[in-house]
Amino acid sequence: MSEANAVQALAARLAPGDAADEVSLPAEARYREEERGVRFDECGRDGRMRAAALLRHAQDVAWLHSEGLEYGRAWYEARGVGWVVRGIDLLIDQPPHSNEVMTATTSLAGFRHVMARRHTRLFTPSGRVIADAAIDWVMTDAEGRPSRFPAEFEAFVQRVGATFLPIKISATPPEGTSARTVEIPLRTSDIDPLGHVNHAAWLEVIEEALATIVPEHLTAARRRIRLEYLAVTEGTRALVQISKQQGSPDLRVDVRDEHGVPLLRGLFTVSR
Repeated sequence: MSEANAVQALAARLAPGDAADEVSLPAEARYREEERGVRFDECGRDGRMRAAALLRHAQDVAWLHSEGLEYGRAWYEARGVGWVVRGIDLLIDQPPHSNEVMTATTSLAGFRHVMARRHTRLFTPSGRVIADAAIDWVMTDAEGRPSRFPAEFEAFVQRVGATFLPIKISATPPEGTSARTVEIPLRTSDIDPLGHVNHAAWLEVIEEALATIVPEHLTAARRRIRLEYLAVTEGTRALVQISKQQGSPDLRVDVRDEHGVPLLRGLFTVSR
């Protein structure tokens, strides 16, 4: 992407109001919640909301939307299916402080085979975009394998009538990068009700590693985080490899467990 196109794409993601991929969606594919509060424990030393907390709010409004459509947890349990996150593209711009309020919107912006994309945005009361996220979810069965949508869900997919290209990150770092690896123990509190390390918890693990090598990256006012989740683990430790090219502030992250299983990869960019 050219520099001019990159600037335009960034401006579009930070534009207030409806995003381009939301305008033509049916009303049932969209959800809005006003006055969502920022808790003290969701903020870091700088007093601003952590990136993982933004993801947790995105997950929460997604479930509220799903329940409002009568696709609640009981509906999924009865059919032996559920959703897990496969990819995230999160743009953060000056996250809020403790006790501030936000407006949250989420939309089911497209479907693809066994996948769904949610476009979630968080705003200040004045309408400024705090976070803009594309989150790709995969429907899985009780064994964690990708699963087709239940038949009664297909009508909703057809009404949305949109698709997308999944978030992907190159399998290997580019040539000429230097790398350091940090070992981070996984905590019991990282595990969600599906028995997985939650996708937001993985971001906390990565940022714990970043804090030991490039702490200034975590305090940038505007940054972009892209993650592709590859596998679940029964391990107890994460080996976080952080790669950097000479002269670039951008970072690549590759995470494996202690058994060598690749778990996720990511790109962390300081936007200007």
